[in-house]
Amino acid sequence: MRVTTRRMYFIGVTTAHSSIHGIFPQWAALAGIEGAELKGIDIAVDAPAAEYRRAIRLILDDPDAWGGLVTTHKVHIQRHGGDLFTEFDADAERLGEVNCIVRRPGRLEGLATDTLTAGMAVREILPQTFTSSALILGAGGAAVALAVNLYRDHRPREVMLTDISAARLERVRGLTPACMELIRGGEDHDRLLAAMPAGSLIVNATGMGKDRPGCPITAAARFPADAVAWDFNYRGDLAFLDYARLQGVRAVNGWNYFLHGWSQVMSRVYGFDLTPDLFARMQAASRK
Repeated sequence: MRVTTRRMYFIGVTTAHSSIHGIFPQWAALAGIEGAELKGIDIAVDAPAAEYRRAIRLILDDPDAWGGLVTTHKVHIQRHGGDLFTEFDADAERLGEVNCIVRRPGRLEGLATDTLTAGMAVREILPQTFTSSALILGAGGAAVALAVNLYRDHRPREVMLTDISAARLERVRGLTPACMELIRGGEDHDRLLAAMPAGSLIVNATGMGKDRPGCPITAAARFPADAVAWDFNYRGDLAFLDYARLQGVRAVNGWNYFLHGWSQVMSRVYGFDLTPDLFARMQAASRK
């Protein structure tokens, strides 16, 4: 008896290099999803609008597609292809980004689950209510989702988002109470970092080191005392975390954030109940 293909797409920049390809079949088996298949779609950073629409159309027109996960291009998918969706959840509407696509006959739903998964990762990094300051380098979809979560679930003294694009900062200004800081490069980030109070959370949400070459700070950057350095990346050049470790700063990569993000999206795409027990088994399988 032929098993029906249940295809899930992965929209990113260099999808073939992701660790998800080794994990996905194990997770699908644990969740009881027969015929699960993962297919990557690579789109260059800041590609023409037609590229994002083409990716959405591919999912929409594929009868075996159940949906997809979006990294890097979350804002562009919503901005350039919003009319191809039949509905959005509240955070996708509010934040103007889509990281989860659910396809069913006659329906294409865009979801923004990053606020949820950012919160899960933050609770593992900072188990108590966060009351200090946060400097988030970058103002893309994942960065804004983290800022939103910090204000929803914690009591931060201050949250600052940075970006090299004035237009991007202006777009997100009304989405969060976070301060906005326009920067030109790593030296500006070094300056902001030096002014952060002790106990601050410092986050690389720029994609630099994975989607883009380089590092958002320079080797001369100085982290505040008792800081936590968190990089959303788990692969690529993790110089941001190397600089933190050299100063005795706690450094956390994006592996658990990656696991939470993928498991939450898979549960929505395939419609299974992601219980704490199932996630624990998925997490254990990812370490093998």
